[in-house]
Amino acid sequence: MEFFEFADVATTQETIRNKVSLDNLPFFCEEIEAVEEADALGRVIYFCHWGRFHIRSETVMGGARFSVPDCPNALAWTVTTGYPPHPEKIVLHATFNRTEHDPDFIAATKALLVSLKGGIEKKFHSKPVETGPRPFQIIDFR
Repeated sequence: MEFFEFADVATTQETIRNKVSLDNLPFFCEEIEAVEEADALGRVIYFCHWGRFHIRSETVMGGARFSVPDCPNALAWTVTTGYPPHPEKIVLHATFNRTEHDPDFIAATKALLVSLKGGIEKKFHSKPVETGPRPFQIIDFR
């Protein structure tokens, strides 16, 4: 399945790569509790809906891709600009490897993108501030 959001922010792919980093994901997205130190599978991420997983990032044309290698649904999302469907905005595109899924998982995936969009629109031109972790609830979607 795939999902899109479009943040009304004009920028460059280089700026996206510099600002929307693993360390800054919690600053832009309230659905992400924290990102911690690396281990064999990648950095550790804490999602508000899904709990603890690993996350990786890589440079792609237009911006950055984030993937969750130990997610049973192969969750990944990109943050890009300069290409269709809206080259003048930041395009947020999330996918996971199912044609159908539990409505709660779909809602949580959409919430991730909506939160990221809102954070980018409000904070993209701000400097990240060091804050403590936010409390989160772990829901088992297996």
